[in-house]
Amino acid sequence: MPDKTAMRVGSLILAGGRSVRMGQSKESLPFLGHTLLGRTAMTLFGCTAPVVVVARDGAQPLPALPVPGLVTVDTRPAAGPLAALVSGLRFLREQVGFGDEDAAFATGCDSPFLTADAVVGLVQRLGGARFVMPRVAGILQPLCAVYRVGIVAAAEELLTRGIRSPHTLASTVAGRELDESELRQIDSELRFLRNVNTPEEYQSALDEVRRGRS
Repeated sequence: MPDKTAMRVGSLILAGGRSVRMGQSKESLPFLGHTLLGRTAMTLFGCTAPVVVVARDGAQPLPALPVPGLVTVDTRPAAGPLAALVSGLRFLREQVGFGDEDAAFATGCDSPFLTADAVVGLVQRLGGARFVMPRVAGILQPLCAVYRVGIVAAAEELLTRGIRSPHTLASTVAGRELDESELRQIDSELRFLRNVNTPEEYQSALDEVRRGRS
């Protein structure tokens, strides 16, 4: 008999950024036979349900996903990643039936070395916290973090105050930050935290894959 009290864990891919530093849409860049968006969706499909892509708006062209997924739009376009996170969490609650204690892993589409094991490792460390977020070299990583759906109210309060960065959630809500030593228990090289924001970083990731490291 299914456990009705078990926490549901979905995922949100925030794909509405303008990719200014890359110079072209990151979500459509090819990587290992897929697009960066498609690779991210495939990774998350293996460990979360549903996989939800948060687009900038209804006109944003997105590459086809290689796995089943849902698409929603940012209800506050151009208001930054915190607004996109809120839109995704609201979608899970209002359209998918997630409760406040259910959770979502949030990421961009530009982390080509993200793994299902890393996502599961973060989820396992959530415990009773409202979020679990990596901190490396003193810098928080809010787009490689797990959030309870009920965090929406606090996030919306920040937005009404003109705060657009999800970093601020860490000082507003009782959550858990993982330091480097804890993160290396999940991935000894911390590769799952790497993202590609520039053509040089993207090329470096491609070169790494060609050398046999996927």
